[in-house]
Formats: sequence, structure tokens, C-alpha cells
Amino acid sequence: MSYIRERKRGSTFYYVLVESSRENGKVRQRTVKYLGNSEKMLEYCKRHGLKPPVPKYVMLDSSTAFMLESKLVKLNKLRPLPSQTVKSLKEKFEVEMTYNSNAIEGNKLTLKETFLVLEKGITIGGRSMKDHMEATNHKEALELLEKIANAKKAVTIGDVLDLHAVILDKISPQDAGIYRRYQVLITQSKHRPPKWQDVPQLIKQVIEELNSKRRGAAAVESAVKIHHLVAWIHPFGDGNGRLARLLMNLRLMRAGFPPVIVEKKVRKSYYDALENADDGDYRQLTMLTAQALKKSLDLWLSVAE
Repeated sequence: MSYIRERKRGSTFYYVLVESSRENGKVRQRTVKYLGNSEKMLEYCKRHGLKPPVPKYVMLDSSTAFMLESKLVKLNKLRPLPSQTVKSLKEKFEVEMTYNSNAIEGNKLTLKETFLVLEKGITIGGRSMKDHMEATNHKEALELLEKIANAKKAVTIGDVLDLHAVILDKISPQDAGIYRRYQVLITQSKHRPPKWQDVPQLIKQVIEELNSKRRGAAAVESAVKIHHLVAWIHPFGDGNGRLARLLMNLRLMRAGFPPVIVEKKVRKSYYDALENADDGDYRQLTMLTAQALKKSLDLWLSVAE
């Protein structure tokens, strides 16, 4: 008897074909074939007439949810943090978030070079003007993000457009804060974004999720949905990835969490996670987010205690 079993390696889920047999009165199981991700598994099942496993698309497992919520409760008890501590955390985040978010999209500045550009105003030889502008624009976008997060009012479509406009300011002014009016394809992705005519209506789902009142672990899941939804809609000609990560942080910050950084070193897993989410499986993207959030919470707690 053969059946499909789901397994996990790090933050990645994969599938194997398992053969079950009875020997000497005992049931023995052995893995006979590695199937890969959910898409490849479903293709294999279809070809061989096997029943695929029932998907268990729980976004955030209970133990991880409890861990994140417990750390947030602990941090809230230590608030308000000293102003100089908050300032130091903000400066560290601005540099590291700017470096990683831009590097994921192909920016050539190193972490140290990003620091020199943002904090010292130094021009880096051998780097393009676009690389420099992407760094300074992203820092300005983070400053705007903080203002929106702290505002005592609902997030609007105007806020989203303003954030995007800052991301592309002086780089692609014709696209800054303006929805695409053409069909696009995403390189090395099977996902085809929706028609440009549908973008304004679809963005309303993002706004609704941004203004959700759910807290704790539910807010983390909400942030993940926002992140994926923006990437899936691909509402602008450029800057969609940066915007998706900013809006994810906006949702987390409004729920009391510190902001998080998707690091360049997990880029491959990150893109895989977004593709899995295209198929309705948010687990890998949620785990990547949870890992980044744990790291951020631990940092804030380490300087607050």
C-alpha cells in the first residue's frame, strides 16, 4: 500500500511517497520516492491515480503563536522604552531593512555601504545612482511608514499610494504612486498577476486587512496575507516587493509588534514561500515571518531589560 506523506525541513514543507507493508506481524513503512513541493506532488498523484493528502493549511501553529504572543506581552510590560533606546533601534532597523529589502530586488549596495549612504551621506564609488536613490527613498518610506503606523486613524488607499510614491521617487516618477495600466509578467514565476483593470478593486482587500482589529497571532497571520496579496496583485509597474514588506510591517506595528526584516540570505526560500502562497499554502511564508518576528522581539527585549 502506497500513500503520500507531508514532511518538513526547516521552514519548507515537502512530500514523499511512502510504502506500507506488513512483515512478521509488524507494519513497516519506507520512503520510496521524494516528490518535492505541493505542486509536484499533485502532478504525481494525478498521473498515478493516488489520493493526495488533505491539506492542513494552518498558517501559524499554536506553539509558535504562543511564543510570539508571550514575547510581546513581556515587551509591553517593559514599555515605554527609553527614548535613546528607541532611537538606536530605529536607526539599526532603517539601515538593515533598507539593505535587505533592496538587496532582495537586486540593489548592489552592501550593508556597510547602505549605512554610509543613509547615515553619513557618502556616495559610494562604483555603485549606480539608482542604487543610491533606492536606499534614500526606502529610508524616507520607512519614516512615512512610522507616521502612518502611529496615526490614530484608519489606513487609506492614499497612504498606500504615498508609500509607493516615495519608494520610486526620482527613480521612476511616471510610475510612482500610480497603478499599472498594462499587463505584467513576473520573471521566473508561474503566477500571472490579475488584469490591470482589476487592481483598484483588489487593493480594497489590502486596505481591509490593514485595518483589521485582530491582535496577537491573528495579526501576524493578517500581516502575512497582506504581504502575499500585494505581491500577488502586483499593483504597480515596479516596487511591489518593497511595498509588500512595508505594508506587512505596518500591520504588525499597528498590532504592537516591532517591525521585521526579510533577510537577503533567505531570498530563495522567500520566493518559494510566495509561490506556495499563490496556491493557498501560507505556511512557509508564515514561518519565515514568524522567525523574523522572533528575532526582532528578542532584539527589543534584549535592550529593554
